[in-house]
Amino acid sequence: MRSFLTAAVLGVFFAAGTLQADSGNLTNDARAILHRVVTNHPTQDFVLKARLFPTREKSISFEILVKNSAEDARTIYRTSGFALLVIQPAQAEPRFFLGGTNELTGLRRMGKLLGSHFTYYDLGIPFLHWPNEKFLGEELMRGRQCFLLETATTNAPYARVKMWIDEEFFALLRAEAFDDGGALIKRFAIGSFKKIGDVWIPRGVEIADVPPGQALPAQEKSRLEIYDGNYDTKLPVEWFLPERFAELQDASARTPPR
Repeated sequence: MRSFLTAAVLGVFFAAGTLQADSGNLTNDARAILHRVVTNHPTQDFVLKARLFPTREKSISFEILVKNSAEDARTIYRTSGFALLVIQPAQAEPRFFLGGTNELTGLRRMGKLLGSHFTYYDLGIPFLHWPNEKFLGEELMRGRQCFLLETATTNAPYARVKMWIDEEFFALLRAEAFDDGGALIKRFAIGSFKKIGDVWIPRGVEIADVPPGQALPAQEKSRLEIYDGNYDTKLPVEWFLPERFAELQDASARTPPR
């Protein structure tokens, strides 16, 4: 059995079931492939140590707490003075709660994570749940055979997203987001993975904004790296309840992550 924690670190990419590699009967079925990605997650809880590089020159240490259940994956990103809760239901788009405020909706979801190019919205990878999914074919990505899919929606920060899904492990390796005019505006990329027991953890996630009419300059990128953590723990359910979340945010402001 193989599990991937990729759709809750971007939500870069922690996904919410444990499954064996088996892609033969899913070829050309975009919705079934996306369902496997969303349900391809471990059942245990995690506390991860991470570094965020908003730019090449700046580094911020923080914790990622992940609470998994059959219904959803709940992730808290926290550092001194900051906490964000992302709830990723198995059958619906994600919800976002910033410590000390009400639920984030509309354009508030596009707030920047600690000044980086990661937005809160990006961390929820909502495009896995969008309608109008299409199977575009198969393509190599970093030497891995991938399903190439596309989803689209309306009234969202991105109009269309292309995704490269590893055919063996159903892990999201890359995504590109486009605006209503068809211009590429954001690129997501998962770095290498490391195996902890039966769980594969992404070592790093990179995200880049693409300025209008320009190529992709290096200075427009941010990177998230996982370097340590407790990969088999039990976290209190109440920490991840929206109505109790502000209390956890207050505690994290007083106690910086170790």
